[in-house]
Amino acid sequence: MKQQKTPEPRWVKDQLSQRHKLTKKLGQGGQGIVYRTSDPELLVKMPLKDNKEITDKAEVKNFQEQLERLYLLPLTEAMHITKPLYLLEEQAGYVMQMMQDMQPIGDWLPKILNKQVAKDFTRPAWLSEDVPLEAAYSLTMYAKSGGAKRRLELLAQATIELLKLHSVGLVFMDVSPENIFCSAIPGNNESWMIDADNLRFEAVSAGAGVLTPQYGAPEVIKGESGARVTSDAYSLALLAFKVLTMSGAFDGQLFRDAQSDDEDWATDDSEEGGLSLELQAEHGLLPFIFDTEDNSNSRTNGLPHELVLTPELLTFFQQMFGLGRTAPWQRPSLHSLPRTLASAADSSIQCGCGMSFYYQLSVSEQSCPYCKQQPEQLLVVTSYFHTSDGSNKPAWTWVAPLVDGKDLRLPRRLSGFFDIDQHNAPMIEINQVEQDWFIYVSAEDLRLDVADNSGRFRQLTSQWLLERQELEAGVQLYLHAPCSVIIEIRIQKNNAI
Repeated sequence: MKQQKTPEPRWVKDQLSQRHKLTKKLGQGGQGIVYRTSDPELLVKMPLKDNKEITDKAEVKNFQEQLERLYLLPLTEAMHITKPLYLLEEQAGYVMQMMQDMQPIGDWLPKILNKQVAKDFTRPAWLSEDVPLEAAYSLTMYAKSGGAKRRLELLAQATIELLKLHSVGLVFMDVSPENIFCSAIPGNNESWMIDADNLRFEAVSAGAGVLTPQYGAPEVIKGESGARVTSDAYSLALLAFKVLTMSGAFDGQLFRDAQSDDEDWATDDSEEGGLSLELQAEHGLLPFIFDTEDNSNSRTNGLPHELVLTPELLTFFQQMFGLGRTAPWQRPSLHSLPRTLASAADSSIQCGCGMSFYYQLSVSEQSCPYCKQQPEQLLVVTSYFHTSDGSNKPAWTWVAPLVDGKDLRLPRRLSGFFDIDQHNAPMIEINQVEQDWFIYVSAEDLRLDVADNSGRFRQLTSQWLLERQELEAGVQLYLHAPCSVIIEIRIQKNNAI
């Protein structure tokens, strides 16, 4: 048998005459290809034109001048966007810093089941044999990558990074699965954008630019408008919806019906002038799969919205892909989305099967809808805006399974004030040492009072010893600023919720 030749490694050289060995294609979007290099801290971006690398001298020069203009943009260190370190020599491209322990958010999208993967795939015990193999594989990958809770956390941070660009008048333009990188390690929720050459100021009139198929706003795809904040918002919503539900926003019944026809399903000879269904979706001509006015394209795949979207998130997507689909000025702003996503993540319970489900105050027993397991006990933290008339308004809910020996960190957003830079920083920590529980404030700039056994509030200046009975009965804290907030912490046995 003839042995297959190993392809020769490819090298590129930057303008400092440093050579870089390309080891693996990391991702490909509308603007080009990103490669890993033999240096784990460096990536190489190669732009494409007509699906080919740019080598023409005039075009290389034009690309280099475009990148040099990046240094004139109002970018700050607080913005998580990778900028070019060195340009390549004699070809278009650049070297950029690799974020350690990061991966493209596209890795959280539905996975394709090929023959080799199907051969090695083992269905988890919690998945019924009645679930088709391809769906079972996608659900398994969804669970292994953290379920909806993990996705909500990462999308919240990705939205924040996009908002930072918008705050100085910049648009990213090519929001896509390969251009947003997120922390690969659970517990870390950083997000970075890697294609700095996309950046530009808002453009009212149509202009040059490359988009990733399936993730562009209709008005930009059709050449009716340039890249704007509203088109970035639409692209991010398309990505977020697919990451959460495992379904495209317009991949519904119309596609299923067309696939079952004997004729060529890719083309629809309807009043839309023979555009394929994919192009109709990109042009904003198909109804959203959860449209409130038109159910002709209702959901046929992916996860039911009740399992992965809160009512607030569903409303956001319905507004974005309903009226906002063809009327950009009707699209909801992204400003409230990080708070909505983080709130959904905090009210999600991570299950041992890998999936997550939403905590419901009115339900007597909290159980995972996928594997039917029930956590034995939960730590439920609820904050309320304190008012002088005593009518306390709920501010935030945070819930997690209570596991002996596992320390818990409660985020600053429990204060009711959502700071995009500090919302995820720990505010309160609850630690267990043998059989004793301790609570203390980890944020030095905040003053918290704790209610003692007599109900009087005393300033929490160091660790406070808690008896388990106290946690089960409920401990109350009073936060003075930035908002006047009462925080209640308690253990709840699942059959007593």
